[in-house]
Amino acid sequence: MGNEYEKYIKVEDKIYKNLEITIPTNKIIGNPNLDKGLNWISSGVEKLFDFGCGNGSMLFYCALRGVENLHGMDLSTEAIKLAKERAKLMKCGFYDFKVGSIEELVTKAYESYDGIILSNIIDNLRPEDGEELLRQARRIVKENGKILIKLNPYITEEKIKEWNVKIIDDNLLDDGLLLWNQTTEQWRELFKKYFKEEEFVDIYFPEYDQHNRMFFMRK
Repeated sequence: MGNEYEKYIKVEDKIYKNLEITIPTNKIIGNPNLDKGLNWISSGVEKLFDFGCGNGSMLFYCALRGVENLHGMDLSTEAIKLAKERAKLMKCGFYDFKVGSIEELVTKAYESYDGIILSNIIDNLRPEDGEELLRQARRIVKENGKILIKLNPYITEEKIKEWNVKIIDDNLLDDGLLLWNQTTEQWRELFKKYFKEEEFVDIYFPEYDQHNRMFFMRK
């Protein structure tokens, strides 16, 4: 992944560098549809991988749901450093956190994971990198394995103009970072090239007045 992600890395490093080292102690986040997604990805899964894991929170919540073998990868050195420190405080789960990009995924063995989390990462990549991430996810997840994909909100043309969002190329935007801005149906058409959709839910975060989109998928 090229220099276009340097801005993202700097932003993420700044966010995570001075965060307090705390861990979740309750498996319930409190957002019903987000909890539903975590319950689903954790059920029957022994080995779980989160690409774009940030400081590891999704994996920690999955560990509290019974997942034992948890692996995370992120571009941000500070995020992974924090994830490792947090993991030391967790009383359940075995963790492996590494700094890495899509290029590192080719080193992972074929069908080596029962489940994969892609949370607010695929639509913050350039389309060619996002498609490569989907190809690698399909390669490294087991047959009938689970893929949980969470996406940022879709920005309408009206909002793009109102907010003066920069259009880089077609549906690739600069909204402060990169945003591969596709409708839910456009994402659905892309995802079905690689996985089978089991369910779709809309996740509303009242604290941000923002909606995320979550796909429950299988290989």
